[in-house]
Amino acid sequence: MNAALAIIPAAEHDRRRYIGGSDVAAVLGISPWRTPLALWEAKTRPLLEGPEQAKRVFTRGQRWESVVAEMLVEHLTNGGHTVEIVASNNRYVDPKLDYLAAEIDFEIKIDGEDEITNVELKTVHPFKASQWGDADTDEVPVWYTAQAMHGLGVTGRNRCIVAPLFGADEIRAYPIVRDDETIAAMRARCAAFWQLVETGVRPDPTNLSDLDRLYQGNTESPALIADEELTRLVLRLRAIQSEIKAREAEFAALEFDVKRSMRDATELVIPDDDKKVAVVWKARDYSWFDQTALKEHDAKLHRLFQRKTTSRPFTVK
Repeated sequence: MNAALAIIPAAEHDRRRYIGGSDVAAVLGISPWRTPLALWEAKTRPLLEGPEQAKRVFTRGQRWESVVAEMLVEHLTNGGHTVEIVASNNRYVDPKLDYLAAEIDFEIKIDGEDEITNVELKTVHPFKASQWGDADTDEVPVWYTAQAMHGLGVTGRNRCIVAPLFGADEIRAYPIVRDDETIAAMRARCAAFWQLVETGVRPDPTNLSDLDRLYQGNTESPALIADEELTRLVLRLRAIQSEIKAREAEFAALEFDVKRSMRDATELVIPDDDKKVAVVWKARDYSWFDQTALKEHDAKLHRLFQRKTTSRPFTVK
């Protein structure tokens, strides 16, 4: 119950001090946005965001969530349920592990039951709808399932509803039921990660972005002499690079032949194909920023918004 849960006041909100629901997928290595190393750096570096900026972001989130929550209540009510919102935007500390916390977007009671159900609200681009299963199932992207399970573990509750808003007007409800075995395994991974945070031991890199973040390059460093294994890897890279170039040339030639046959047709259908439309070639409108025009119009303004960056291209010769 809520009375047994400790709430982190907004004034004490510092994401470096705990693993939250949006962090769990990164800890588990299943986040499409963040690696364990990137999360570790966020937890161990000095706080950069000022309290006023954090407050503005939090307020914007509250305004958006209230609208989506209203749509969810309407959706559940139309499905024959009675819904009572009992709390919103509370951030709870785990009663056993103080480095675990979970902010629950909304907490509701359904059909007059005493048990509280957690609600996680999401906004989803319509193009990402294919990542979700049918409504009223638990087929949600695994990183959101992890967040829901984390919230159930912290609050000790049994049910969560993940409610995505697709575009501006389609909302769905996906029920997630507590799984103690999954929660226990997640908490063990969180404990291991938090030990790295407390001891300052950096996690191993897991992708190319991690390597770019860790190693900036030093032109004064001597060339590395490849051993037998490294030589094998480089030769394989060369071979794959040649294959890619050959495939790209073949693809371009085939694309030319297909487009030449389609002419003004915007779709191509292959008979007896379940997917029906095999090729789409339609015009789309795009917006882009014309830097050249801005520079000619106001060179001073153009310089004002210029930013310098450094990259380290990887070239296989």
